[in-house]
Amino acid sequence: MIRDNLSGGNHVTTGRQVPYCMFTDPELARIGLNESEAKAQGISYRLFKIPMAAVLRTRTLSETRGFMKALVASDTDRILGFTAFGVDAGEIMAAVQVAMIGALPYVALREAILTHPTLQEGLMVLFSSEPRSV
Repeated sequence: MIRDNLSGGNHVTTGRQVPYCMFTDPELARIGLNESEAKAQGISYRLFKIPMAAVLRTRTLSETRGFMKALVASDTDRILGFTAFGVDAGEIMAAVQVAMIGALPYVALREAILTHPTLQEGLMVLFSSEPRSV
């Protein structure tokens, strides 16, 4: 793709999910809309949020700092956005990004059987938590 762009091709990110990850300690990763953007666009959503300490793997790693949160469309159950601040947040975000690209409802991640104990398993905890409607 880079070679194509350098040789005059035209690849754009319009309409595509572009991830953001800052490799700090702990990492910050984001994909899709955040709360401010959803509100500005008048989109009704449910907010799921948990502390990273709720993810068993963070406790085995002694890295419990941070949180995970997701915005889910009230009418379609599709994931609108995801933010993670914690150990390997970028890795967790990638799993959500694939679900978003595939237009899967959040329950697909909630009901998945994920390897135990992994950080991605925290997505089941996140999407099983009590959402706040906004």
